[in-house]
Amino acid sequence: MGLFKEAPYNKATQNIIDITGCNYKVFNGKCTEEEVNQVYKEELERGKKEGFVPVLVPCDDILDEWFSLSDDDKEEVKKETTMEKRQAIIDAAGDNGEELLQEWYNTAIEDFVDDEEEFMGEMEEGEAINSLSAFTSFSGDGIDETILFEVPVDEPWKVIGWFPIGGWNECPAPEDMITVCRYWYKKYSAFPAVITHDVIEFYVEKPVDNEDEAWKLAKEHYAFSSDRVNQCTATYTLGEVADCLMGSSVWYFWWD
Repeated sequence: MGLFKEAPYNKATQNIIDITGCNYKVFNGKCTEEEVNQVYKEELERGKKEGFVPVLVPCDDILDEWFSLSDDDKEEVKKETTMEKRQAIIDAAGDNGEELLQEWYNTAIEDFVDDEEEFMGEMEEGEAINSLSAFTSFSGDGIDETILFEVPVDEPWKVIGWFPIGGWNECPAPEDMITVCRYWYKKYSAFPAVITHDVIEFYVEKPVDNEDEAWKLAKEHYAFSSDRVNQCTATYTLGEVADCLMGSSVWYFWWD
């Protein structure tokens, strides 16, 4: 069996393909995490030559609910994802990503952290992340049906214009998210690689290798997604995230 499957796909997968409207491949559910990562890296290099950025979109049960649309609803969603709409989101990206994250961090520390010293912790117990994994099935048996889109943008941070998630609970609004993506791409060559209904994984071409920079970036990660510390660490400390970031080529964010 090859790595990719032919149509028919599940309903959510087909709806996302129809709405997104760019070249794609669909991984079969028996692929391993290692195989998907290898293909992603190969497509990333090909995209640099051919003018696209690969983005992995797993189709899970919640996306099935979101994209199981009637034909009338689907047409309405298509109107909201025209090139003009996408370009408007991209054009809304500001140059103040660093300042925006600092503002969010200051607010979070003031409103949600009782003991800042305890919250900071020590730079220890973090494990570098070097594999994309948000498409892996919770059952541990292969992957969710996952689309690999070839998004036709000239800079990787712009892919959020095509998948404008956010604006619910503590997940940043799309215009704020793309501002942050622009900043992180310019500074770290980091950009969204996997996008689900509640997770984004960034691929990082210049992993942090400086402790001071890792601490600063850990604060930014907490500002962007507080659950990165509150629910995705063993010690519930910023220090663990800073330690993890040292040498990581993948950044993981989850919004509960």
